[in-house]
Parts: sequence; structure tokens; C-alpha cells
Amino acid sequence: MIERALIHVAGPAGSGKTTFIESMLHGLDGPVLAARCIRDDALREPRESAPKTHPELRRYRKAGASGGAVFAFPQTDTAPDAFFTTDLMQDYSRAVVLEGDNPIGFADLGVFVAPALAAGDALFVRRKRDRAKEERAKADALERLLREPDGVAELLGEMIGGPIVDLARRNPRLLEEARANLLAGIASARKAPPPTPTEHWSIAAGYQGIEQAQLVVVDIRSDLEREHGERLVADVVRLRKDDALFRDILGFRGHKIPITAVVANLKDQTDVGCKKAIARVKRALKRST
Repeated sequence: MIERALIHVAGPAGSGKTTFIESMLHGLDGPVLAARCIRDDALREPRESAPKTHPELRRYRKAGASGGAVFAFPQTDTAPDAFFTTDLMQDYSRAVVLEGDNPIGFADLGVFVAPALAAGDALFVRRKRDRAKEERAKADALERLLREPDGVAELLGEMIGGPIVDLARRNPRLLEEARANLLAGIASARKAPPPTPTEHWSIAAGYQGIEQAQLVVVDIRSDLEREHGERLVADVVRLRKDDALFRDILGFRGHKIPITAVVANLKDQTDVGCKKAIARVKRALKRST
């Protein structure tokens, strides 16, 4: 089994993801593979390709990647296995960089490359949560499931467990009684006063995913953007210190482990922020390998 670090680089289109990968490839020792990953739910099965004229693959190779490929995949349970069995992943490497969507669902280091905030914009926004609409959608989905031939057994399996369901399947009358009781409960819930809407903190459009990253790189094209970049970095740090933001955005699955967030001109290899970001990647490689 090949031991190597997996680095996922995410961010909105045009944010500088490929530029960051180029800087990273220039700064890392040893062979590194790079994959441009694209989720496409119209596909029936994952697809690997390596066209010589693909612009991002050409940039990977020119920057020093030992191999590169495009991996398109639908969101299925088989996507991780399909990625690990690609021709690309059969080559030896010290690390693998995934740009774009993540087909395997995890990484040793999650990187988010972001543009600086525009004047007047903020990373955190208040959004209204229509709880009544959410409850109606849940009730509709539950009702559809219960009207399926084996829907009530499937639901009981999730709620109680397999052995009880096996017993209930041997007694169809019990299943029908459970179905009727559950449907009656849904009907009663629909008549109850709807819950009032609530407001909560959320991540602004275009920056979703930044809250899960371990390394945030705000790419600036000139020093004129530095102030706005520093404001975004401050917001990223504040996310794990402000209890209301943490609760609404990260929730119980979140952690307060400090992350690395830098402002960097990624086209300048001597930029302090760029050097700090590459040093963070190197630490992740050292731990993983």
C-alpha cells in the first residue's frame, strides 16, 4: 500500500486554486500527482481522462507534477474506490492534490483558496430559516416512504433496528397498524400551529466550504486588495471564537482547533503569506508520510 498525503484544494471558480497548486508544486520535494476532480451527477459511472491539451493538466505538469488526470464522477458510494483505482493513482507519489470537488470525502489537509471580500461584503450573513417549510418537507417525505410497499419496515429498521423489523415482517398486521399510526401522527402534526421562522448565521454565497478548511489562502492580485483580504482572514479566525457563529455554522460537528489563514499573492513566490501557506502544506505531508 502506498502511503501518501491527500491534499484537497477547494474554492470558487477563478479564486486561484490552480495558481496555489502551481506554487505548492514548485515548493514540494518528491513526486506529486494532481487531479482535477469534477462532480457530474449526469454520469452513470466515474470517468478518468488525461487530455494533453487540458489547460489545468498542462499547468500541473509545467509546475512539476509527476502525473495528472481529470476525474469526473457522480456522487455515489463507489466514487472513492473508483478514484483510488484510476491509472493516475497507480503511480508512486509522495502526495496527491485534488482540485475542485472531492470524490473521496476526506483529505489529510483541506485547503480553501478564496478571493478577497469586496468592499461592503461580509463572510457571515443572516438568513431566515423557514422551519414550517422544513417540517412540511419532512412530513411529505415520510408520508411518501410510508406509502411504499416496504416503507414502514424500512422506517422501523432505522428507528428500532433489524431484529424487530424481521419479527414485524412475519406479522403483516403489525406493520399495517404501525403504518396507520404513523400516518395518523403525520396528519395530526400537519394541523398543529406552524413553528415560527428563525434567523441564523450562514456563510456568504461563493465561500461555502471555507468553514471546514484547515488552511485558508486569500489570494490577492495586488496590495490594493490586501486590506480586504485581511478582513476575510479575521472573519475566518472569528468563526471559532464567536459562540453564536460557531453554533449556527459549525454546530456540534465543529471543532475549535486553530486553522492557518493567510493573505497571499500566489504569483509571487517570495510573498510572506505564500511561504506560510506552503510551510503548512509541508507540515501536513510530514505528518502523513
